[in-house]
Amino acid sequence: MNRTLTGISVALAAVLLVSGCLHRDDPERVRERTAETEFDAVVFTDYDLRRTERRWLFGDKVTYRFTVEDHGKRRTETGTTEVWARLRNHTDHDYQIQARTVFFDQDRAPEDTTAWQRFSVPANSLSDYREMSTTTKPLLYRVEVREAK
Repeated sequence: MNRTLTGISVALAAVLLVSGCLHRDDPERVRERTAETEFDAVVFTDYDLRRTERRWLFGDKVTYRFTVEDHGKRRTETGTTEVWARLRNHTDHDYQIQARTVFFDQDRAPEDTTAWQRFSVPANSLSDYREMSTTTKPLLYRVEVREAK
């Protein structure tokens, strides 16, 4: 009888452990990966840079590595468009990331894509990314951010 209870207890514990480890679809992850292109926005093309998820037996733990504090665009004295984004590192270590800007004309057609810029964001602090267009036409932008490889 005692062996039977022990066997049932072990089997129940194994089922609970396995069910807690199974991956469930994260609606936010699905939404971000299938969303239409946003204009005048900063997006994380490396989804895992934005958050860390740990599946626990009694719920999920979500921590944020990076967030966008603010972003925008402005005209320069020469008439070009300057795009900027302020990123916050929520981790306890310096992080190497890359960012680039995709410019679009007013009809939302791609105009230009800049090269990836690599930079470091110190632990628990902010860092700014800036990019300039090469044309004087009014432009929309999309800043893409990913972890440096």
